[in-house]
Amino acid sequence: MNDFLSLEYERLLQDGKIPPELYGVYKVKKGLRNENGTGVLVGLTKVSDASGYFVDGDKKIPKKGNLYYRNLDVSEVVKLAGNDFGYEKTCFLLLFGHYPYEKEAVDFSRLLKSHYDLPVGFLENIILPHPSNSLMNHIMRSILSLYSFDENPDDISGLNFLRKSISLIAKMPAIISYCLQAKTHYLDNDSLHIHFPKKEYSFAENILYLSRNDGKFTDLEAKTLDVCLTVHADHGGGNNSAFAGTVVSSTLTDIYSMVTASMASLKGPRHGGASLAAVNMMKEVVSEIGVDASDEEILRAIEKISDGKLHDGSGLIYGMGHAVYTLSDPRCDILRETAGKISEKIDPKRFEFYTRFEKIALDYLQKKLNRPCCANVDFYSGLIYEMLNIPKELYIPIFATARLVGWLAHDMETLLYCNKIIRPATRYVGFDEEGI
Repeated sequence: MNDFLSLEYERLLQDGKIPPELYGVYKVKKGLRNENGTGVLVGLTKVSDASGYFVDGDKKIPKKGNLYYRNLDVSEVVKLAGNDFGYEKTCFLLLFGHYPYEKEAVDFSRLLKSHYDLPVGFLENIILPHPSNSLMNHIMRSILSLYSFDENPDDISGLNFLRKSISLIAKMPAIISYCLQAKTHYLDNDSLHIHFPKKEYSFAENILYLSRNDGKFTDLEAKTLDVCLTVHADHGGGNNSAFAGTVVSSTLTDIYSMVTASMASLKGPRHGGASLAAVNMMKEVVSEIGVDASDEEILRAIEKISDGKLHDGSGLIYGMGHAVYTLSDPRCDILRETAGKISEKIDPKRFEFYTRFEKIALDYLQKKLNRPCCANVDFYSGLIYEMLNIPKELYIPIFATARLVGWLAHDMETLLYCNKIIRPATRYVGFDEEGI
């Protein structure tokens, strides 16, 4: 059987090959990208926008990066939270279109907290008996299982969609934390520690409380995680996971399937796993040259990474460069400052090393690529998670938890205002030359 499959696979590689030049011949936008690297417009949105360049004719002109949630720049959203927790207010902003007044914020927070708990029996019967080495797969399976606990799961009419969205958002800290506990207990042979969500805790506080064996955390840790959740809450409707969700939502399927499609997309290493990749790369660099290395030693390490002689051999310098942002990633600017604050209490030398590495890596890449390049959000988010002692298995689930509200806002917008199944076309090129 294996010989048969191998033979047929080799034949497929030859007979099924699509010559790369045909994309140009038929003017097909590979990866839904224009030739200048900009994305092909596939929809309209009022939810959010990631902006990193101007387009003049066919020219892509770099500019300072901006990320807008509804009518507000993400930096303003972070500032509006002040010394309070801001993620819940960010959820309100993305779902309802304006930043909440004080009473709206209180009422919405109370509503979220009323949905913190999982359905009766869900932990014991759905999450704990089925651990997985992939937390994201376990989380996706758990979310799909919520369908069976919903009295009317296929009702996605406007107000019911909104109710289900708020309930799902509120349950994510418990779901990701219990999936982690199931793995560490049943697969890693560690003790099982189950805490139940606390209504008096914010979203960020509950993630730390539920995921830590002792349930302890500091206010600085929780506020730091809250900023990370806020900057990850959305990134426009064109990013891969948001678009995957809107494609699925356009079929009028249930909300649990929509969200799982987005999560499946985010799990991919080209999308949601970059913060972990950046942490692993930087650990290897520090192990080789130390945090007290000179700028020259850092440059040599960067050159080795780029040449595929250090880290994973890919030649990628993780945390550097972005598909949209050119001169700066606004999320990176926020998290750099946030990482600096928490590092003062934990590891100032490592943060100083990161900032030097960033500067030297960008100088190197801009000369090599002959175009502007900026550090992206993953470079410092990974460092922050590491300083917060968050298990690596939770890096992508926390990203997904934060981004859930953005996905749902885009899905709801598609259902309410587009209301047409997304059905692009492909050009068939399977004929032989005479048949074309």
